[in-house]
Formats: sequence, C-alpha cells, structure tokens
Amino acid sequence: MRLFSYEDLVNETGILLDQSQTDAQGNFILEGNVKQILPARIYVGLEYVDIILTPNASYDIEIIVPEKNDNVSYFEKELPTILVKRATDKGIYRQVIYSEEIINGYMIDHFNQIYRGRQVRYIDSIQNAISNDVPDIKSDYVKNHNRYKIASIKLGISTDGGKKIIKEYYDGQPVLYTQSAYVDLFKELFDGYFNSTSYDNHLLNDAFVEGPAAFKKYLASDPLMANNPQLAELITIFNLQKLCYSERSTIRLAKDHLNYIKSQSKYPEHKVIIGDFFVKYNRLAPGSAATDFTLKDHNGNEASLSNYKDRLVLLQFVDGQSPVSEHQFSELRALHHQWQDTVQILTIATHDKMALYKQQFEEKHQDWPLLDLGDNILLLEAYNVRTFPEYILITKGCKIGEAPAPSPERYLEERVRRLYGK
Repeated sequence: MRLFSYEDLVNETGILLDQSQTDAQGNFILEGNVKQILPARIYVGLEYVDIILTPNASYDIEIIVPEKNDNVSYFEKELPTILVKRATDKGIYRQVIYSEEIINGYMIDHFNQIYRGRQVRYIDSIQNAISNDVPDIKSDYVKNHNRYKIASIKLGISTDGGKKIIKEYYDGQPVLYTQSAYVDLFKELFDGYFNSTSYDNHLLNDAFVEGPAAFKKYLASDPLMANNPQLAELITIFNLQKLCYSERSTIRLAKDHLNYIKSQSKYPEHKVIIGDFFVKYNRLAPGSAATDFTLKDHNGNEASLSNYKDRLVLLQFVDGQSPVSEHQFSELRALHHQWQDTVQILTIATHDKMALYKQQFEEKHQDWPLLDLGDNILLLEAYNVRTFPEYILITKGCKIGEAPAPSPERYLEERVRRLYGK
C-alpha cells in the first residue's frame, strides 16, 4: 500500500507520503501531512484509487479490488473502487464525488444533445442539479472543481477553438496548480499555444533562437500572455517541455529556456514544475543510464538487463490481454524473426498474468525471455510505465534509446534502425 499526493499536476508527479502492508484481514494505516487540499492516489499493488486529502483530516476508507478475470481484456477490466465511510474533511471529498456523479450522469444520458446538438441548456440543468443535490458548498476547492468541469463541457461544444473559455476561465483568474479539473482543461486549451494565430511563426522562431528575453518579449505581444504573467509563464513552461520531446533541433534551446525560467521565476510552483520535469526527462532521456533489474523468467531462472549490455534491447511491459496486445504480439513475432540476433526482446509480465503469458509463449513458440515482474513495482515507476502494453528501447551499454518507444505496428522498426549501432 502506497499513498501519493500530487502538487505538480502538470507533470503528474506524485510525492510518496507513506507506504505500508496490510494485515491478514486486509486492514492498513497510511499517514501523511499535506499543507493544502490536494488530489492523492492510493496504490494497492499495481492498482490504485484516487482520493482528495485535506489538511488535518482523517479518513476511514474501504478499497474494493475486484477479483481477477482472465477472460476480460485490460481495457474492459473492472477497476478498484474506494468507499469513504467517514471523513473529517468538512465534506469536501463527498461533495466532489457527488458533483462528479451528477456531471457524468448528465453526460452519459444526454451526450448527443450536448455534443452533437450543442444544447447548452443542459449545462444549466447540470448546475441546478448540483445546487439541489449538493447544497451548501463552502469550499473553494469544490466550487472550482465544478466550475472547471463545466468549462470542459463548454469547450466540447464551442465553435471558436476555446477562445471564450480562455477569456472566461483563465484570463484574469488565479492559477490553480492543485485543482485537477483546472489543470486538465489547461492542458487541452494551451497545448500548442505557440502555434496560435496570434503569432507569426517566423518571428516566433527568431525570438526563440535569440534567447529567453527576446522570446518572452515576443510572447507578450499576445494580450492574454501580456496581461497574465503567471499564467503566461506556465503556458510557456508547458509548451517548452513538450518541445523537449520533439525535433532534435529544438531540444537544446527548449531546455535552455526552461533552465532560464527556473532561475528567474518569482513563482515557486514553476520552479518545482521545471525541476520535476527535468528529473523525469533526464531519467528516461536518450543516452541516460537505464535502470537495471534482475527478474525470474518463466522457468524460474534469473535474468538481468545487464546480461544484454552488448545488444539493443526492447522491453515490453504487459498486464492482461486484449485484441490490441494480441495484434502487437503478432507484429512482434514477425520483427523478432527479422531481427534475429540484432535486438533482444524481453517481455515483462505482471505476476498474476505469468501463467497466461507462459501458455501463450508456448503455444505461439515465442522464444524470447518472458520475465515475471513479481513485486518489483518500482521498476514500473523507473520506466514511467502508465499503460500496458508499454515499450522501451535500450541501446548498447544499457542506455535509454527511446522511452516510451512506438508499439510494433507503429514505426518501431524504423526507430530500431535509427538506434542500431549507437
């Protein structure tokens, strides 16, 4: 059992507050201090549930983990649920959950009317339902959660690319770093903002190359960026971080800009966000050291990544089966035959699915190693594995080649050719 809080939602970086083991009856205690209302996540092995933590509050909860069903695909499996039986948080978590249920219920029941028919009257209905069923909301955190959830619905039916949403919900508004509804909508609205129609691409590129001061000055030619310096800096950071994963010609400059902002920013949150990004980026940056591991294969023999330091290695992380993963295995078998001894494939399966994959490997005559993740959950975090299947390319000398790498049917062979010999 592990408890994480999330102050940096831009990078989705969690802070480990506590970890523990359950007793024989499944009971556990997790403790941690938070200074403000924060989204948090409780991991039960590889599964997790979300909760909202309030300073000085306590929670009596029950986590219900469904029984494993091997006949259900990963994408269709039933997820764990959390039941908060008692909380001393002034009703904050309960009000957020009730509001979510109302909003989601309306979206399911009236999807066509809202998104296809663009009937905005349903938004008023949602707001009225929340007022009736969740009365007396005093917490700004809950109010903002509902406000930005409603805004995301409005964005879905807007016809101006989100300009009205930006003006109403972000222009002149406080930046809510720990409000997930705010940050989720922020990412959707401001992804690629540098390419907006208010900027000339040639002038923008010239300013970017000239340096941080010139770049900031040019960005301020947009009224929103000029009038909201804190928001503008966050938009800049968010888009610079994405540039670090794009064309090689922009990576060094983007990193230089980020380091400059971190050294000059007057907003502590931005220093943390940039710092978190570089920790995450450098851990999986091309050429950085890949996390070594020793796991048992399906015959009980130990295998380590370092055993293959003289070869290109493809790590495949799997959990459960689906038509998607079966198709990828088919593509991977063809690539394995093509690669011969060029690339070493290592499939790493979660412990509860080892028997399933062992049977598949035998039936399909897949002769590369199948490894058991066991209880090595931290290995997933080391490679930032968030979904399954996930692929990581390791170059000779156990260095990161690409993380994540494309799946077998999407340009994987091209990436392998590019890395071969490095």
